Amino acid sequence: MSLQSRRPQTVKVRDVAREAGVAVGTVSRVLNDHPTVTRELRERVERAMADLGYEVDVTAQSMRAGRSRLVACAIRDFDIPRFALFIKEAEAVLREAGYTLLLASTTNRPDVEISLLRAFRRRRVDGVMMTLSDEEHRDVRQALSEAPMPVLLIDRDCVGALDRVTADHRQGARLATGHLLGLGHRRIAMLVGDTKAFPSRSRLEGFREAHAAAGIAPDSRLVRDNVLSSEDAYRATASLMGGTNTPTALFVAAMDMLGGCLRALRTMGLAVGDRLSVVAGSDSDLAELHTPPITSIEWDLAAMGRHAAIMLLERMRGDEIERGRGLTVPTELIIRGSSRPPAN
Repeated sequence: MSLQSRRPQTVKVRDVAREAGVAVGTVSRVLNDHPTVTRELRERVERAMADLGYEVDVTAQSMRAGRSRLVACAIRDFDIPRFALFIKEAEAVLREAGYTLLLASTTNRPDVEISLLRAFRRRRVDGVMMTLSDEEHRDVRQALSEAPMPVLLIDRDCVGALDRVTADHRQGARLATGHLLGLGHRRIAMLVGDTKAFPSRSRLEGFREAHAAAGIAPDSRLVRDNVLSSEDAYRATASLMGGTNTPTALFVAAMDMLGGCLRALRTMGLAVGDRLSVVAGSDSDLAELHTPPITSIEWDLAAMGRHAAIMLLERMRGDEIERGRGLTVPTELIIRGSSRPPAN
């Protein structure tokens, strides 16, 4: 037996047409979901495809249709467990609509964000959902304006022409800070991320607004910004608790930095709730299972993912909708045992 005779033959559209007893054009209409194809004809062609083992050339079909059926999602990193809720819900909505979701990490760097936008353009993805490290970065904004595909921002609000889905972080920070002030705390420390991004900027604004509403000036020496990793949170907590002007409460507003904070407190022999009240900027399994459980801010990330995918699908379809739509998911405060009145 020759090598050529052993190589599996590729089934062509004409082979399917011959098997089904229809014209080649009929098979093409079935493959392209043409509305004129009857149910009986579709079933006959699909049965012939199954019998012959015919596989659709998705790449060629996408090129003919001018669509890749791909949507890209670029986020800061993959180490944020709760963000899986966003991805899972968005992927389900997109898959139901016939799209495949591509996932990429920006590593929180503008140059990577620009490079990814160019790569998505080369791959001819139909739409993009992404976060930004620096919303005012000129080159990033230029790359966004030149993107040929719709781009939806995740928890960012800088570019008015782009759709966006955000959480009400300002309200969450107001609730958390107001709760601590209501318990009697006056020296409230805050760990917050990069304020060039919407979530951290909003949380810092909410923190200050809660103090202003109570007629109390926050101590700027107790605010640590640009906390971007668990190690950053560890060092910031150790610095705050090792100084002379120690806080009575700590608002860990940077997302998923609670672990570094708690590790520092344990290393220093400081028990949560006794000498120091702690509030987390986002709820997590760690917050719920810690002893005592950690008071946390909560919002529906699954709903954010669902709304983001729906809004992007509408934009990709070319629906007649206004530019720069924004949807905000509310936040709430879950009060647990980690927040108590100050000891003194």
